[in-house]
Amino acid sequence: MSQHRSPEQAAAAALTHLLTERPELAALLWTVGESPGLLRGQQYAESGGGEIIDVCADLMGGKVVRSAVGRDGDREGIAQLVTVYEGVAVEVWATYPLPGRDGLTSTELRDLLGSRRLGTLICLPGGDR
Repeated sequence: MSQHRSPEQAAAAALTHLLTERPELAALLWTVGESPGLLRGQQYAESGGGEIIDVCADLMGGKVVRSAVGRDGDREGIAQLVTVYEGVAVEVWATYPLPGRDGLTSTELRDLLGSRRLGTLICLPGGDR
């Protein structure tokens, strides 16, 4: 067998090692071969703060960068890590909801309002305005 691996084979081997070391990283959607030699992982989370990307950084090294964006009236956080693991370029990121001015994420607000009968008074947490 040849000692030389294609970029896709190297990325697949790195992914196998990652998932063996940290099975919880299977929660990310991984792609190999979309870009030659690049291992990419992504997650659209409905809760949390992108902690899975911190787990990636602990295992692969590198620094997690966080930012926030507005989208469709909601705020989203993004955690991103770009690093090299076992000689393979890796990009991983996760998005997650951020609370609005009322202190609730859109998912929490939907759950709160969706479980009430019409006309029910709901007291939302508020800030000083």
